[in-house]
Amino acid sequence: MHPTRRHSLAALAATLASPFVATSARAQAQPAAFPSRAITLMVPWPAGAPSDAMARRLQVPLQKAFGQPVLVENLGGAGGSLGVARLMQMPADGHAMLVGTPTELVLSPLTMPAVRYKADDFSLLASFGRVAYVLCCRAGLPAANLAELLRHAASADKPLSIGHIGPGSLIQLMSLDLQKTAKLSLTLVPYRGVPPMMQDVAAGQVDLCFLPLAGHTVTLLEQGRIRALGVSTPRPSTMFPNFPTLVAGDKRFERFDYDVWGGLLVRRETPPEVQQRLHAWWLEMTRDAEFLAWSRSTGSDPVPALSLAEAGRFYAREVDRYSTLLRAFPEALRG
Repeated sequence: MHPTRRHSLAALAATLASPFVATSARAQAQPAAFPSRAITLMVPWPAGAPSDAMARRLQVPLQKAFGQPVLVENLGGAGGSLGVARLMQMPADGHAMLVGTPTELVLSPLTMPAVRYKADDFSLLASFGRVAYVLCCRAGLPAANLAELLRHAASADKPLSIGHIGPGSLIQLMSLDLQKTAKLSLTLVPYRGVPPMMQDVAAGQVDLCFLPLAGHTVTLLEQGRIRALGVSTPRPSTMFPNFPTLVAGDKRFERFDYDVWGGLLVRRETPPEVQQRLHAWWLEMTRDAEFLAWSRSTGSDPVPALSLAEAGRFYAREVDRYSTLLRAFPEALRG
């Protein structure tokens, strides 16, 4: 083709395309109405986990408030990081939110070399409340409290096994701290999430594990399928004051103080006006007596509703808290 003709055709194509380019640029500059499609609640743990229960409880109210379908997507594995990585692949426009905890948000990025996101890639919209953990054992283990467990472990033919939910998870750190504080030798057994670990303790396949003092844990305790040896906080749980604390069984656990919060988060780049709308919806949820009663029934101790600015400051403090905690266990740090 003659050079002049080729250049003329290129110029014509550019001229014809220019209105569409300009239109596209204007469309990108104007944020789309929110919500304009289905909303996804990403749960980075298997079905049945505490985060999953919260997501499914929020599913219907969220759908009613915004008039769009709300999907709960579960993707467990790798300390919760697979689900978070999936969220990072979605547009940062509010149509995908994470029902998250410090394990996958703070600890997994610091302990797993393959994780590419960071805690500050997210904004916290809402904190659901705090939940203590309880050290549990299989029903057949001859121990009714921490003191009896330690005596049994000292005389056992082989180390007791203790489950956790992946490298760098808070449950793994508690297990390491238990081992260090009591000077025990334990065999740590990793799981993909709380439900399969809980099932194995109830079935007698593993000796011990820390479980959230909420939901199905309480049911199994009441049924006698697992046994509570001690709560992970210095003071008894306000929701379940009859369960003993670890420090009540051994004074060396006086500094043992672990609980966890769950929250609703979006990508940090999500437009501020979308974050405000989602936060306003959450404030309405915190005024719903039925929702608050349900939350307390699961073992969660609801925290006062936070403004977006307060939620941001709370999140920053928690990132610092868990990062500091992790440094006490260099064996869990990423290589």
